Amino acid sequence: MSSTSRTAHSVNKNPKIFKIDLDRNLYCKHDLIAVRRVVQRKNSRIGQEFYGCPLWPNMDCKFFLWKEDVDTMFREHESCMTSLLPENPKSYEVMKMRKLELEKMLLTEEEINVAEIKC
Repeated sequence: MSSTSRTAHSVNKNPKIFKIDLDRNLYCKHDLIAVRRVVQRKNSRIGQEFYGCPLWPNMDCKFFLWKEDVDTMFREHESCMTSLLPENPKSYEVMKMRKLELEKMLLTEEEINVAEIKC
């Protein structure tokens, strides 16, 4: 086996690690929002979209993800999150109301404690 094929094989085994914010922005290794681009070269992937480092070509960190892979990841994540929600929509609303009641109670207690400290 040549060193080139060993290197390519080991690179493929490494998982891609990246950051996503709540607005679904992907971040490259420079901690910058990745840019969505389209393959321009004439090959089998022409016209397909991918995410890359916004500093390319000057300071490229080699961040790269196909858009279709990212879309698949989001779909799988959303289906997982949906399965965690209660089956009955009313019970979800009850959970939200309880959470709001608890937050209100905590804020009220904080206000009382602050008022006691000021006295």
